[in-house]
Amino acid sequence: MAGLPESLPQVPGFFLWRRNLGEKGEPPMTRQLVVALGLLSVCLLAAPLPAQADSMTMSYHGNLGFTAYVDGKRLRSVTAEFYTPHAFQELMWFGYCVDPYQWFRNPVTPGDPDAWNGPESRIPITGYNWREAAWLMENFAPGTSWLDDPSSVNYSSPAVRAAVQAVQLAIWETVVEPSATYTAADLRHGRFRVASASAMDLAGQYLTLLSEHKVAHGGDVILSGSYRYQISDNPRYQDLIVATQAGSAAAPEPGTLLLFGSAAGLVGYLRRRQRKRAQA
Repeated sequence: MAGLPESLPQVPGFFLWRRNLGEKGEPPMTRQLVVALGLLSVCLLAAPLPAQADSMTMSYHGNLGFTAYVDGKRLRSVTAEFYTPHAFQELMWFGYCVDPYQWFRNPVTPGDPDAWNGPESRIPITGYNWREAAWLMENFAPGTSWLDDPSSVNYSSPAVRAAVQAVQLAIWETVVEPSATYTAADLRHGRFRVASASAMDLAGQYLTLLSEHKVAHGGDVILSGSYRYQISDNPRYQDLIVATQAGSAAAPEPGTLLLFGSAAGLVGYLRRRQRKRAQA
């Protein structure tokens, strides 16, 4: 192929490169560099780089049965901790339900927690704060240890399953009946009422500790900064709050590294070639 093709992607800056090729009095090195960068830009746009998926597939473990009432409707099911069996954006995540009004279904599309619209309740809920759920997760959920080492947590043990259930019940209390303070008694009455759950007392302790934390910080919820949170917002299925370790970042795609490495190598080659010509 001689020169640049006539049909090219409509990319800002591309036609500037093509116009410069026709300018007179331009040094040869500049023309070669412009051609090289233009061709590499086209390759970068056309290369089939693997895109990062927007949705994650979740599984769950630590199941434990319970019975509760949500706005008077009986809910008999199991509590569990959600987790990614495969990496999402090259990271592992765990999570909990923040919408007891609906059923769970994969896939899950997480997003900005501050944009979350709350649980899908026929009776509007206001004043919820997703940071309360996050605080309960990072202080009491077995998933924090699972992120460090999945083999370190036995989700079949009664103690782990009780901790999972206590975190989940406490989270549901905070999203269905948000309050400035919480007590263990809150789980026994109101819009979210637990009828039978082996970890109800433990959930009450978690809520009491959350309330003490808020009082100590002027009503605010202070997160540790050790975890990054997202929330799915699905009008038809359960919303999940999911967490991964903060500071973790997906590695650059190999194709991107290859193309940018090629660009740097080609520019260096052209510069060496120009120096040799100048010395000849």
